[in-house]
Amino acid sequence: MTFKIFIINLDRSVERYQSALAQLAKWPDLPIERVSAADGRVMTEAEIDHYYSLSLNQQRYHKLLKAGEKGCFISHIRCWQRIVEQQLDFALILEDDFLVNGDLAALLQDVAKLPAGWQLLKLAMPNKQQKIIAAESAGQFKRVFFAKNPVSTVAQLVSADGARQLLAAAVPFYRPVDVALQHTWELGIRAEAMWPLIFKPDLSFESNINTKSTEVVNRRIFYWQRLRFLLCNVWNNIKLYGVVKAFTARKWPNPTGRTHLSK
Repeated sequence: MTFKIFIINLDRSVERYQSALAQLAKWPDLPIERVSAADGRVMTEAEIDHYYSLSLNQQRYHKLLKAGEKGCFISHIRCWQRIVEQQLDFALILEDDFLVNGDLAALLQDVAKLPAGWQLLKLAMPNKQQKIIAAESAGQFKRVFFAKNPVSTVAQLVSADGARQLLAAAVPFYRPVDVALQHTWELGIRAEAMWPLIFKPDLSFESNINTKSTEVVNRRIFYWQRLRFLLCNVWNNIKLYGVVKAFTARKWPNPTGRTHLSK
């Protein structure tokens, strides 16, 4: 199995990259590669429009994307492209504001032993605690499926098959990358996770994405998309796991990956 750890990092954010390397210092033999993050604030409109669709954004999402959100999505696209170009079996994609609390080497060893076919494995859930609908043993960890795929893209594993599918289905984009990855049925992927979740965001850093600005929200689109997501998500769970499991999912305690944002 060939894999790499990609750390997404803005060229100007030297301190954040050094902090990321410090988090991984316990495992000096892991193959780490820095990915220069796309800076939406300095990219030209033409460079952004190569990946982003303003018309789809206005039709299907409830607000315009910020420059940082566009740059973040493009940065993840660059990682997916590298997985394919470098012919990797998978990659661990990290944003540079992560903390790790667990045995990363053991996690990667267990992932390397997974049967072929997985595409996206979430490794963090910093916001609302999501219910788990199904699980199976995977070495020292468990491979789990959430009833609702958590937001946040601070840490996830993407396989070669997953990268190819995401490049084919997620571009052009029109919403934030973590929101897009929740709509797995639209992307044609299956999102799972490795439990316990050993990553979480480092809240001591100021966000490079969520800068303060006045946002105009289209309420009609917001409520319609929210209802549509709820219905599609439930139907997707039923198709994959059946009615009983879809409605009996429960929350699991996750002491290693919690932040004060988790509930």
